[in-house]
Amino acid sequence: MQHRVVNGTDVLAFWGELDAWADQELAPRVMALMDRAGPRVVADLREVTFMDAGGLRLLVRIRKRVSPDRGTLWLVPGSARNRRLLRITSLDKAFTIPAGAPVPCTRTGSRSGFR
Repeated sequence: MQHRVVNGTDVLAFWGELDAWADQELAPRVMALMDRAGPRVVADLREVTFMDAGGLRLLVRIRKRVSPDRGTLWLVPGSARNRRLLRITSLDKAFTIPAGAPVPCTRTGSRSGFR
């Protein structure tokens, strides 16, 4: 995972497998980032190659930290596989999914977390 701020928006870019192990390892770091995050957050999943219930659980944790009365969370699912998983779990209704990325989400610069 990489965290950066683009024009006042916190961008969490994930890649690789977003599974139970990633949830366990990343959740403490993500929650600490969310405690300091501004009112606009993007979760970028465009480079996530696999996601299971653990990855979905991490996304729901992020969603709970960015409540609608406190801010805005955009989810950039990327692949058709990720979109399908969100649709069949009905989580596509719980997130704001823009037609395009709300901010540039490329992985450049320093990284934090795991790959």
